[in-house]
Amino acid sequence: MSFILRHNLTGTALEDLLKLFNEHFPGSVPATSYLFHKAYGQYGQYETHFYCPGCTNYIGKVNGQTQCSVCHMLFDADTNLKNGLYFLVLKLSSQIKDILENPKNTLERKMSSNGIINDIHSGIEYEKLIRSGKISEEDVSLLWNCDGIPVFKSSNCQLWPIQCQIIELDPKERKNNICIPCIWFGEKKPNMTTLLTPFVDELQELEQNGIKWSDTQSQQHSSKVHALICSSDSVARPQIRNTKQFNGIYGCDFCYHKGGGSYSYISPEPLLRCESEHFQHAMAGTPKQPVMGVKGPSPLMKLANFQMINGFVPEYQHSVCLGVTRQLMTLWLDSTNHDKPWYMGTKTEEIDKQLLAIQPPRELTRVPRSVKERKFWKASEWRSFLLFYSLPVLCGILSKKYWNHLFLLVFGIYTLLQEKIQMVDIDNAEKALKKFVMEFQKLYGTENMSFNVHLMTHISASVRNWGPLWATSTFSFESFNGTLLKFFNGTTHVQQQIVKRFLKWRDLTIKEDKHMRNAKDTVKKLFDDMQNSKQKTAKSTQLSEMVRVFGNPHPVTIPVRHMLAIQDLFDVRVQQCLYYERFIIDGVLYHTETNKRLQKRNNSVVELTDGTLCKILSIVAFNSEGCNEQISCVLVKELCRTARPLCRDSDLRISSKFIHEVKESNTIYAVHTQSLKRKCVMIKLKDKMYVVALPNNIERD
Repeated sequence: MSFILRHNLTGTALEDLLKLFNEHFPGSVPATSYLFHKAYGQYGQYETHFYCPGCTNYIGKVNGQTQCSVCHMLFDADTNLKNGLYFLVLKLSSQIKDILENPKNTLERKMSSNGIINDIHSGIEYEKLIRSGKISEEDVSLLWNCDGIPVFKSSNCQLWPIQCQIIELDPKERKNNICIPCIWFGEKKPNMTTLLTPFVDELQELEQNGIKWSDTQSQQHSSKVHALICSSDSVARPQIRNTKQFNGIYGCDFCYHKGGGSYSYISPEPLLRCESEHFQHAMAGTPKQPVMGVKGPSPLMKLANFQMINGFVPEYQHSVCLGVTRQLMTLWLDSTNHDKPWYMGTKTEEIDKQLLAIQPPRELTRVPRSVKERKFWKASEWRSFLLFYSLPVLCGILSKKYWNHLFLLVFGIYTLLQEKIQMVDIDNAEKALKKFVMEFQKLYGTENMSFNVHLMTHISASVRNWGPLWATSTFSFESFNGTLLKFFNGTTHVQQQIVKRFLKWRDLTIKEDKHMRNAKDTVKKLFDDMQNSKQKTAKSTQLSEMVRVFGNPHPVTIPVRHMLAIQDLFDVRVQQCLYYERFIIDGVLYHTETNKRLQKRNNSVVELTDGTLCKILSIVAFNSEGCNEQISCVLVKELCRTARPLCRDSDLRISSKFIHEVKESNTIYAVHTQSLKRKCVMIKLKDKMYVVALPNNIERD
């Protein structure tokens, strides 16, 4: 089954594979795909829920003929099934139970300490729920998303899954444990009230009665489940909230800006929306006569702990990366703006020359592409351009006042993406982003004041409420959308194909614990390789629990400078060491600069825990006298900062403290492996060299 799912085999391919096995080894596997799936065992249940073909009102589970309670249209369930007028509902409680009982997963809460926000748990809104007792230590909560995915290039068919992540899981494990409670497929957007109804019904049940599950010590737990945050883009969000879209009057989800087109900056700023007023507006509003942009109630209002205003976030993948950053680049480079003072379309060759020379670390999954191909850039490429490349590359190319204005956006977003953020830093980021919005109107005109630009005034508040931007971003959901699109073949019964494969994919982890426990090591490795797209290199050695090195080195007589560096760190004199050019420390891959395995990557520039910037020369291992264990350390060459920051704003008293102009020194240190804090992006431009540290070690493109 792992082979089938990994390679997305069709039914015909599976039949041929089974015949091939049975020709060589008769009776070794079931003869047909039907018998194979029967022997594997059908995991999980899903239900077919219908909606009215006339008004798309939710009907639910029915058999035979029935009548819509809204438009009174009579329809037949079998006819609806043939016409695809249904969506599929999966049991959320069983999916969550499997995740909680998986021994690989552990629950944790990183509450705020000393005013530092480091995850959703340390946000103001989450802590309110804990202090009030609305969420207990045993309970779990959900971050969820709903968005449309184009399925075929030749039709308008879209897939709309609801995806959920358990907030109490480690951030790196959330994206590996996504639940799918509902999935809708069709040529039109779903009636969101219809799609949300069974999802909300089950959440109400889970809020009240919870889930009973057992941990690895067979201890029984009862955990209630609370949906707290919805992270969806600005197109799906108003559908979920049952409000007007951003281009309508009062279309902002977070304040009473009149909108309706341009979102010009208003002073004093519009009042923020609140829960009590939203309830009144929802009760009075209708689709034909909205009240302050609210068309009516949403099924989500039935949930005890979900907030209709603060429960939504202006997630940054769409609003910043695909929104403001792309909009700015279009203004700068589009030929329609050739007569504007900010236009730099004639300098694309100069920009490309500097941009394409950058070698990012592997954490940035895509290497830079030409700005002429920007219409094909993915959200992760816009993110990399904004945070790491834009300020150094555009320095001296973009007019000074527009470049200084860009700095405000880069500073604000970089600050809000850090792994740990102090409240004073959020305040500084908010000031920078609000100044960015105000000056945007002066520099680029009211006609360019888009809704995404306006959202920059709300993005800091979401960090105070629910943690750093990476914690509530849609990058992991968008990535799983791509996985779902691999779960079907052909054009018929798309929903069923995806759901069945999703359930079998989830079932692999459960069956692995049962059937792989006593398997041969070679079988375990084969299964592990098929489960993980990123295979481990065979020639690797585990130096310690956190350190793994690659290759087969030979003992080398070390240079005097290296020997002195090691002696300074360990107070021992070493004559011979094993040198390695590639290694992993705590799950992070590093290369030395001399390693030529990756031509377009540079994984050798790092920031140490004491803030020192350096370039990795090698990781070395040696045996000390009187010590049986092998000792390892990293040899680095320091990169010295220049005193002057690349850019600053004297009014706000902020500077580009995350972008460092550096010069390579001759100083070589030996440092402990745990001293490597985070990797950096090296940018070499003409006669200058800049280093930008990754804002966090959690989020990946």
